[in-house]
Amino acid sequence: MGHLKKSSILSVRFIFRKIIEFKWLVFSFVLFAFLQALQIAFIQWDKVAYIFGGKWFCGQQMYFEFIRPPLPSFLNCVFGAQDYSMILTTIFACVVYFAAVLIIYTKNKSAFDQKVLALFAFLFPTILFVFNFGSDMLAVAFILLAFAVHSPSKKGIAFALASLSRYNFLIFGIILFWGERKKPKNLLIMGALLVLFWVPWMIFNYLYTGNPFFSIIESTYLNVLNKGAPQPFLIEQIFVIVLFVLSLFLTKIKDSLFDQKSQAGIIAAVMFIFSAVKETRFLGLLTPMLAFNAAKASAKSRRTKIFFMAVAFLSLLAVFVYFFHAPYFVRSISIPQDSFIKDCRVASDNWVFFYDKGIVAEYPPNPNSWSAFVSGGGSIVLYNYQGKDFNGFDVINRGEYVILKSSSCAPQPKSYISGPLRDSVLKWLRDTNSKIYDYSDWVN
Repeated sequence: MGHLKKSSILSVRFIFRKIIEFKWLVFSFVLFAFLQALQIAFIQWDKVAYIFGGKWFCGQQMYFEFIRPPLPSFLNCVFGAQDYSMILTTIFACVVYFAAVLIIYTKNKSAFDQKVLALFAFLFPTILFVFNFGSDMLAVAFILLAFAVHSPSKKGIAFALASLSRYNFLIFGIILFWGERKKPKNLLIMGALLVLFWVPWMIFNYLYTGNPFFSIIESTYLNVLNKGAPQPFLIEQIFVIVLFVLSLFLTKIKDSLFDQKSQAGIIAAVMFIFSAVKETRFLGLLTPMLAFNAAKASAKSRRTKIFFMAVAFLSLLAVFVYFFHAPYFVRSISIPQDSFIKDCRVASDNWVFFYDKGIVAEYPPNPNSWSAFVSGGGSIVLYNYQGKDFNGFDVINRGEYVILKSSSCAPQPKSYISGPLRDSVLKWLRDTNSKIYDYSDWVN
């Protein structure tokens, strides 16, 4: 008994010493994790979609989007398939991210300035705010872990989980596999584990759609092929990219180009520059890569350290001012509570938010099909309705939204799969007389 007590005391002392040793990383991580969990608690589109994806995987089949990578939804299922599950998934992602940063730092502590690393890896605005929308944190955490660990099996697992969180992270396999090019056994292990972790999702896709890569195809169709003209750069986005490029030169550009983390940062920056969607959250991966370069340069030069610390503090101050003016991820959606909305077929441009109220809402039909939808017993709720022609409809205008009310009532489907290619899912299940799911009440 005395031996166990002594062992416990030694363990507590060891943990306490480590906390003191890594105090800047630990303190910054605690604040980071708290703010990430706080942000994910607000109403946002991706969060709702992943929560109901978790419910779907756990057997509560009400709403599902194939465009979503599966890991966030799967973890939400593991954590209980409830509203709070997304918060637990976020905290889990933060812990993995912290572990990856800590592993890289401890491999060569003298090469990094801990204060600068902590500021940029956890408290820099591009990763502290407007970043975590469901899958981003998981993808960045696992890809960074893949760069941090040495074992090919661990690398393969981490890379597989990163790519199952965000599909475009598959591109970083070029760096990981190239790094093991002289070790065929390691390449085989990593490749085998990548396939092993992807197989269940590919089977799921095939059984529902007839195509094992359907989710990737639909995601690409919506997020790449269907995005229109490229959006302009914002000042803060240019600032982050320029700061990352500067960090490459401050750590000696030749050394940086041979570092896998910097290579990943370069690829991430190029993807962002040439993408049509210019959302700041897509610069999330650039932040830890910038953090390591800034921390490495700061360890060699006091002036560089002062520069990076000043940049981090001023950036954080600017965003805190913005944060208290209700950032865009904080949304309040008023959902109609009328009986003809709760009990009858309904479509809306904010359809995903209806599911929290138990309403199985659908993606809105093309304006040319509004009349057919309404005459068929469905109402349409539009939040972005300015400038639209509602002539010939029974319109209820409540300011925040309008309702194109139907005079009849078609029953709501019990479940709904959303996505630009959803009709092909229904066609496959009907053509194959599939018994995987009861689609008898699905709508066209």
